[in-house]
Amino acid sequence: MSKNKIKLVICGCECALCSDDSENYIRSIGDEVQKGIDDMMEHNERVSVTMAAIISALNYCDASRKASASADNLRTQIKNYLEDSSHARMDAEESRRELERVKRENQTLRARLAASGETAEAAADDQPSPAPAGGAPRQTGEFSRVDSGAEADQESFISFFEKKNGEE
Repeated sequence: MSKNKIKLVICGCECALCSDDSENYIRSIGDEVQKGIDDMMEHNERVSVTMAAIISALNYCDASRKASASADNLRTQIKNYLEDSSHARMDAEESRRELERVKRENQTLRARLAASGETAEAAADDQPSPAPAGGAPRQTGEFSRVDSGAEADQESFISFFEKKNGEE
């Protein structure tokens, strides 16, 4: 982009500027500065043009710094939101992978269960068993009984860790 040469008149002072920005933009900035100086002089008749220009410059510098701080704050918030979003995406992807793993495991276990059920039925068909009394359904699978001595050992093991009434 070529530099534009612009002449501005602010408070009777002619300023020559070169800028990459358009002439309309530079003129609008000059008009805004002139309006700020004029407003300052209207509110206080004792203020000189120089003092009004200095106060206007301080006001614009203050507004610029506050706008920059606000922009920095917004950038920081956006960065944090993007990081949170990234973490959420990674968590969601990890959950999808875990779900797929659990589905595969479930299918494998169902297949094993079906296969073991077929072999158990085939073995049961080979060995005739007496019919249960009362026509109750036949149960298949492996069962074991809990040893009552083991229950007592477990209770004494647990009671070892429990607080006694007098202990603290």
